[in-house]
Amino acid sequence: MRQPTTSIWDWPRDTGDEPVDVPRYLTALKRSWLLMALIVVLMTVTVLLLSLALPKTYQATARILMEDQAGVLQAADADSVTRRLATVQTLLTTRDVLTHAAESLPDESVQTLEDKVEASVDQNANIVDVVATDGDPDGAAAIANAVARSFLTLEQTQERERIARARADLEAALDRLRGTPGSEDVQQATQQRLSDLSVSEASAGSELQLAQAALPPSEPDSPRPVRNTVFAFFAAAFVAVLAALALDQLAPRLSGPRELSRLTGVPVLAALPSRRRRRKAQTEEAYQALQASLLQLPATKKLVLVTSASASEEKSEVTLRLAESLARDGSRTLLVSADMRRPRIEQLLGLGHAPGLADVLHSLGEQGGAAGSELLRESVVRVSSHLHVLPAGSPGSSSVHLLAGKPLAALFDGLERSDYRFVLVDGSPLLGVVEGPLLARCAEEALVVCRIDRMTPAAAAELGEVLERLQVPVLGLVAIGARGDASYSVGVPRRDLEASPSTAEVS
Repeated sequence: MRQPTTSIWDWPRDTGDEPVDVPRYLTALKRSWLLMALIVVLMTVTVLLLSLALPKTYQATARILMEDQAGVLQAADADSVTRRLATVQTLLTTRDVLTHAAESLPDESVQTLEDKVEASVDQNANIVDVVATDGDPDGAAAIANAVARSFLTLEQTQERERIARARADLEAALDRLRGTPGSEDVQQATQQRLSDLSVSEASAGSELQLAQAALPPSEPDSPRPVRNTVFAFFAAAFVAVLAALALDQLAPRLSGPRELSRLTGVPVLAALPSRRRRRKAQTEEAYQALQASLLQLPATKKLVLVTSASASEEKSEVTLRLAESLARDGSRTLLVSADMRRPRIEQLLGLGHAPGLADVLHSLGEQGGAAGSELLRESVVRVSSHLHVLPAGSPGSSSVHLLAGKPLAALFDGLERSDYRFVLVDGSPLLGVVEGPLLARCAEEALVVCRIDRMTPAAAAELGEVLERLQVPVLGLVAIGARGDASYSVGVPRRDLEASPSTAEVS
């Protein structure tokens, strides 16, 4: 039998290049916009203030021209001109030149001029620039002109001294040749060189000329607040982008509800933007979706725990808003404030300190069911005809002891047999505290509120593991802080789906 053949085109290709996750980077930038704005504002304002506070400095430039001409003592080829320009640039800032210039500048010395004067060469034009910097525009021009003129004067003096020494040497040689037989030709050549030196002496120093005297500048060279501020703005924007992307790498956040659902294995029933970006229509539609999910529960399923991954103030607001929505539609609802560490329901409703859940649990544990039932009826606060509230009460020293005992299970069993259509329990978070899992083990269904704009992928994965370990039936997730328009998916309890967390449908 012939064996099947494979082609190199069938081999898997692994280029080693991962695609750039542009949406994630854009989300990271949007998430960190406040940090980026703070960096840009601080850096830009700081540079602006420093530019305004720093003392002003002025620059003036005197220009020296070197004429391209041949002399008696030097050639005029290109290499010689280049070397000559470099020599002039170096000699302009020597101590001899600065000492001579300082004599005409009453407020300057060699030491101060060394910090204020620099020279540069424009070889294409055979020009040497003498640049002087000073806190006064007239002072900068005076320094540049004094240094340039001092250099030209010294150069002219030295050139004449060189010619004078050459003349003396030629005259001495001519004296030795006189009277020497057969030296007439040499004497004639020496005499010609003496004549050439006389011509050169007349034009000594004309090779270097002051082409342009320095004028007082009309505006300072530094600082320049406008230019510096513009540069600082763009530099700060670049730094801010790098900081936002680095923060996303160090502390990544969820990209959206879909990633939250994928990591937890639980469908997202409602997704809302952050509070400052939320619209009324979005909120109403989200709670309609949550209400529809609860109404699909059978009549025997009435006790729903509303919890969160971590501490979130909006968890209690979601619980209260959902309870009010159910009560308005005629469903008799009891709202239990069971987050004893951070009770928020009482604050949101404006209820004072009164006996509540903790006191009922104490009574059930110490005095029995009759006393506990009586205290429960006395502790329930009627908010409206269909909405009642059981406050958190006073847990005392240990809320864990209250929630871990049998009284909690007995209370929940009694509430399940009550004539309330729904019992919403505002519970503690599932991650980081003990009270949340203790409440979850007694709940019939759970609804988990997550702040995805503050939640890391690791926390989402941990939340999924906790829900699976507790084996609590989860209706779904409420994603707070989603970007863009809110998305909804009306689902049924996960228990009825008979699907594992990995196969749950993503809303």
